[in-house]
Amino acid sequence: MTENPNHLYLDRADILALAALLREIPDLAEDLAISLTRQSRLSTRGDYRMNRRPSEQPLPYNPAASRATDELHAVLVAWVRLVCEQRAIAYTGATSTPGLARWLDRNIIALAMTEGAEGALPEIRSVVQAAAWIICPPVAPTVLDDRKLEQARRHRLNASGIAMLAKELGEPFRSLTVRRIQTLRDAGKIAPLPGPWAPEWPELYLVGDVLDGHLAHPIRRRARAAISN
Repeated sequence: MTENPNHLYLDRADILALAALLREIPDLAEDLAISLTRQSRLSTRGDYRMNRRPSEQPLPYNPAASRATDELHAVLVAWVRLVCEQRAIAYTGATSTPGLARWLDRNIIALAMTEGAEGALPEIRSVVQAAAWIICPPVAPTVLDDRKLEQARRHRLNASGIAMLAKELGEPFRSLTVRRIQTLRDAGKIAPLPGPWAPEWPELYLVGDVLDGHLAHPIRRRARAAISN
């Protein structure tokens, strides 16, 4: 790429995209640190310490998260070093991955003026995407077995049981929640099996009827969404 009149090797769109990417990295680095021991971000470190018994073994180590952490750090170090060498800038940030990302963000114009900066966005994006995949891997598609599905359809379950089963069945049943089942019932699309039931007992449904009712009556968009359209 030929140097433009402003002596920048990145255009404005790439500078904005790179800055946005760099600002994601501090949180991403924190998530990777948690993933190193396969801890869920839904629970705090304090809760983990309080609930853990002294006899319990440490949580298993995640080598994939370790590799992603090292690669992310190495790429940022390489770009910081290149900027400092070419632009004669002294590095004054922290040596951690978040510190490197914040320094590059603050010195984004210096980076854009560095020869070879065209490669910064795709290279940093690549390691960020790899790290994000470690933290939140794509959901494997659920393959429905016709025989098992037919068996499930014959079961009699309450609304909570059907909602749990629906998650295992995958698409198009993931949106079949307890609330959805109640909505179908209120609309007269499904009905519980005849009792008699004790007052405190949950009503039971034939799973197949609920699955069919869910598919036959698509979920409507909320009124707010309809108005905005």
